[in-house]
Amino acid sequence: MKRCSSCCTVFYLRAVCNNADSFPIAINFLGGIMKNTRKIVVMLLAMVVLIGITGCLKSSSSVRGNVTGKVFDSNGKALHKARVEVYGANQSVLTDELGRYSIANVEPGQKKLVATYDDKSVVKVVEIVRGETVENADLTFSVIDGLPPVITEVAVTSLTENSALIAWKTNESSDSTVDYATGPVGLTPYTMLASDPSMVTDHKVTLSGLLPGQTYHFRVRSLDFERNEGVSSDYQFATPSGAAPNTPTTFAIAAPTEMERVVLTWNNNTENDLSGYNLYRSESAAGTFTRVNANPIPSGVGSTTYQDEGLKIACKYYYRLKAVDVAGNESLPTQTLAVVTPGTLAENRTWKAAESPYIVQGDIRIRGGAVLTVEPGTEIRFTQKDSLPDSQGTNMADLIVQGGLMAVGSENSRILFTSAESFPRKSVWGGIAFLGTNQPENMLRYATVMFADTGIKSEGSTPSIENCEFGLCGMGLNIGLSTALNVRYNTIRDCDVGMVSANSNVRNNLFIDNQTGIAILGNDFFENNTVDCLIGVQVDFGNPTIKNNIIAYTGSTRAIYGINQTQSNATPSVTFNNIFNYTIPFNGTSGTGTANIEVDPLFVAGIPYDYHLRKVADGYASDSPSLAAGEAGAQQGRYGP
Repeated sequence: MKRCSSCCTVFYLRAVCNNADSFPIAINFLGGIMKNTRKIVVMLLAMVVLIGITGCLKSSSSVRGNVTGKVFDSNGKALHKARVEVYGANQSVLTDELGRYSIANVEPGQKKLVATYDDKSVVKVVEIVRGETVENADLTFSVIDGLPPVITEVAVTSLTENSALIAWKTNESSDSTVDYATGPVGLTPYTMLASDPSMVTDHKVTLSGLLPGQTYHFRVRSLDFERNEGVSSDYQFATPSGAAPNTPTTFAIAAPTEMERVVLTWNNNTENDLSGYNLYRSESAAGTFTRVNANPIPSGVGSTTYQDEGLKIACKYYYRLKAVDVAGNESLPTQTLAVVTPGTLAENRTWKAAESPYIVQGDIRIRGGAVLTVEPGTEIRFTQKDSLPDSQGTNMADLIVQGGLMAVGSENSRILFTSAESFPRKSVWGGIAFLGTNQPENMLRYATVMFADTGIKSEGSTPSIENCEFGLCGMGLNIGLSTALNVRYNTIRDCDVGMVSANSNVRNNLFIDNQTGIAILGNDFFENNTVDCLIGVQVDFGNPTIKNNIIAYTGSTRAIYGINQTQSNATPSVTFNNIFNYTIPFNGTSGTGTANIEVDPLFVAGIPYDYHLRKVADGYASDSPSLAAGEAGAQQGRYGP
């Protein structure tokens, strides 16, 4: 078979490519061929030769290899960003998060690999084979850990009279040692030791043979595989004595500075095995007391203060306190304290006589729509602390009504609003203020208000005030800026000013021993009242009707003014009154009016002073002249037939 010259050429070039030394022979072979072919064949063969020569030259270069592996420390921990390089070849890489590396195109032969981490280096020699990859070559480099274990969460648990369990954690496996001694921290050297050689990260060592009621101090130590040692700070604990702690002393409620919380204080106990204090709270004196704190409240410096937060507004809370030792033994409870939380009341609430007294620490504001109901016989006592901005005075606690206040007692079961001070004085708390409310629930009956700056203040409101008593206040009632009110059958005594009124119906009230009985600012009806004050009635403005009153001073000397008109444009109507024992019965009025008298009204008197009128029918020598001196023969003064 005739062989194609071009096929022979390729075959021959393949042979040449396998042996570069045969390259001259190939040239001679091609020369022979060129003599017997056309020019075009010669050109094609020349191109094939050039291609073949190029392939042969490339194949003659050496073939490189690759190497892969991982870097670990002696504990088997993968090292991230360790540098691995081929020594002398200027080839290096950094390990990934899993400690892996890969280096390509490494010259064949024995190569030195150098791993560097944390300023420490290790070396490994590997054999690189041409055209192959060294995989999983067990390149585990031992990098020495020079860092000590990190100790955290040191705690004393399972404490008894004779033992304690010391626990802590480390960031790497290590052993466990506790050095300890009797005495407080830093005062005595360590004299005892307890240990566990187990290599762990959660450490627990039991100290046994301890003495009851003794203070110990200790430290913990942990040694890792490289003999690096971590050492903790010094701690202390006290073993329980076996006896319960003493009851805390001077347990008291401090006036809160914010709403919805109560601040309590007490003196610290001194037992060595004291763990802290447990505070118990109830919403009823006879109810269940629940512990407030999850863990014992630690002692402060000299005394301890605790804030009980997140409480309901205008709610009465009861508190007891117990000391607790490290074994969980509690002392007897302190006396029970009670307090009402201040703030803005947005829901209906009832204060019950059975829970009296209510000690109010700061201001209580009743929001519009909400109603505070007070049962007959209930006592409400206010501290001096002021916590809400208002117009009732500085540093004074107030009951501010923008909603409803239903305080309805009875003749034999009155409601008392007064001071919480042990020795109260005039104007020691703010008082009750009705501000811009016309809710029908605003009613005070058979209530007593004592020691307030202003017993009742009403602005733009319509409370009903009947059969109440106001005593030792800066001002008994201030209703000068209200709509017309009915103020009846009340007693106002021992105030600087008994009452300020404008456009109200003031009837059948008793004003006793005030500097000024009433100051009138409008068109009031002041009728059938009994007034025994230095200044009986003062008319500043308006056109009031003053009728059927007894204005009589019972002192041994005459008082100043019976009726005192301070403004010339005021035009009071003064009729059928008995004005007695005043130096000036009518001062500044346009006249004495009609049918007024100036005689001793002949009060019953007695102890306490009785302002009823004498009657022959009751065994007195004569009838009071005021029994029938009123308009149309009616009786004058507060007390009718």
